[in-house]
Amino acid sequence: MLSYQVLANYPHSTSAFTQGLLWHNDKLYESTGLWEKSELRVVDLYSGFATQQLSANPEYFGEGLALVEDHLIWLTWQAETATIHRVDTLEQTGSFTYGGEGWGLCYDEERLVMSNGSSWLTFRDATTFEILGGIQVIRADGSIVESLNELECVGDYVWANVWRTDQIVVINPSTGDVIAEADMSGLIEPHPSRQDGNNVLNGIAYRPETGTFFITGKRWPTLFEVRFSQP
Repeated sequence: MLSYQVLANYPHSTSAFTQGLLWHNDKLYESTGLWEKSELRVVDLYSGFATQQLSANPEYFGEGLALVEDHLIWLTWQAETATIHRVDTLEQTGSFTYGGEGWGLCYDEERLVMSNGSSWLTFRDATTFEILGGIQVIRADGSIVESLNELECVGDYVWANVWRTDQIVVINPSTGDVIAEADMSGLIEPHPSRQDGNNVLNGIAYRPETGTFFITGKRWPTLFEVRFSQP
């Protein structure tokens, strides 16, 4: 089990139903969900306020977010559409279509990695969104990890929230093996999910300059910066 140290706390908007989270050029990018309320945001780390924001099509329930070079790719839950946006202005410049649900998304500098709420990760071409393959995620004891949600690609591994739990799993995408896990159940008190079962841990962003991670949850009042022990 990975241990972690909380290095800093930052404010986080309790209106943000966090689906995707990433850090780029000293900016925090966040995608949020809910029908008719989904937004793509650039968030000021120290205030928690959005400095830029773009509302999704009202028919879209926003999901995971990935950065590919100078553009963002934003998944939708059930609309089978991913929208493409300029990273500097958030302006939509195109879209992809896919089958099934979209949950989490990250980019490993070669391909996109996508989750759909199951135990499978799907690999996609970052230019065409074509499926390149996929793998099922399994722990060392042989148990299958269901409900893979928000993803973050870090080096050779994929970090994933497990929906409706406080677990983060670290996955070797070449084999599907879980190489480490973190129990984040003590990160926030009182836990927001006790008031609303949907307000669960969700949101992992890696900060390469410091080797730390930003961690939050849906409608959480706090964003945490943590350092994990090595997986």
